[in-house]
Amino acid sequence: MDVVGYLHNADLLLEDEQGVVVMGGSHYVLSLGDKVYLRHMIDQETKLYQVHISFASAEHAMLHEDEIQVKFEGCRDDLREYMNATTVH
Repeated sequence: MDVVGYLHNADLLLEDEQGVVVMGGSHYVLSLGDKVYLRHMIDQETKLYQVHISFASAEHAMLHEDEIQVKFEGCRDDLREYMNATTVH
C-alpha cells in the first residue's frame, strides 16, 4: 500500500487498488510515496500487524520490518464515516 496522506494524531493514510487503511504507531518516519506491506497480524484484539516498509527516498531498494496498528480498513466511502466519527469538530 502506498502512503498517500497524513491524518490527525500522526496517523497515515495508505491506499491501493483494494481500498484504504489508516495506520499509526510506526517506529519510522514515513513520507508520501513510501510503501507499506502488511505481512501478518500479530495481535487480533489490537489489530497489530507486522509490516515491511519500502522508502521512496531510497528508491525502494530495501525492506524494513516494523509493527503498526491498523485503526481503519475499508473503502473511501467508509473512510469518510470513520473520519466523521473520530475527528473533533
